Amino acid sequence: MTPDDVVDALQLPADCAVDVRVPKTQLQSHSDFSAADRRLLQDGIDTLRWAAAIRPDAVGIPAYTAPDGSRRIPELHVMTLRTRTGTKLTRLEELLHRAVPYPILLVSEQESGPRVSVALKRMSHARNDEVTLESPPVSASVGDVPAPVGDAFLSALQLDRQPRSDLSAVYDGWLARTVALRVAAVLGKFALAGTLDAAQTQLSALTESTRLEAEINKLVAQIKREKQIPRRIELQDQIKVKRIALSVAHDKLRLA
Repeated sequence: MTPDDVVDALQLPADCAVDVRVPKTQLQSHSDFSAADRRLLQDGIDTLRWAAAIRPDAVGIPAYTAPDGSRRIPELHVMTLRTRTGTKLTRLEELLHRAVPYPILLVSEQESGPRVSVALKRMSHARNDEVTLESPPVSASVGDVPAPVGDAFLSALQLDRQPRSDLSAVYDGWLARTVALRVAAVLGKFALAGTLDAAQTQLSALTESTRLEAEINKLVAQIKREKQIPRRIELQDQIKVKRIALSVAHDKLRLA
């Protein structure tokens, strides 16, 4: 499966097609990027393509402006990314979401399968008419789940299956589906949360699960090196506590 398969799964109208290669220099001009960020964009990107633009006149879905002006979404973009070997993909995804002023559905190519990334944005408090990330990007890989789960995810991505009140609702729909794919990598089943709030609860539980799993792995490694029996017992007790907390986090994934 390739990023193009994910784009095709959206089943966008022909008028949305763009298919233009994005120059790296255009991305590197972002004023907030450090020298290291610019190097990552230069060295990490093999090809970035602007695959599609979802505009109100092309899809019949209104643009969105929050009542308080904190969010404005005149259009949505779909982009595909091919990286070079060894690239820090999570950081690169964040930079791309920051560099593009519109919300984007970013689809990256990986050996295991396409990886989808979304990020909510808001208007900057510091600079007029500029946007900033509201929260870190949410990413999920189709290669991390069994084929039937991946197929269910692709089917759920279709534009016609998203809420259609406005473009913000469409993007929230894609966010919920990306979270559901991450949950499916843990639980083995693809199921959409009933509301965006429920999806956010799942995302928080996923973040907690990732943290706990890393801490458990670190403690397990410590036990293997520890020679003192009392200290080994202490570490084992800590692992038990964290595994209970991990079970609670997984329960939140099911209940959300």
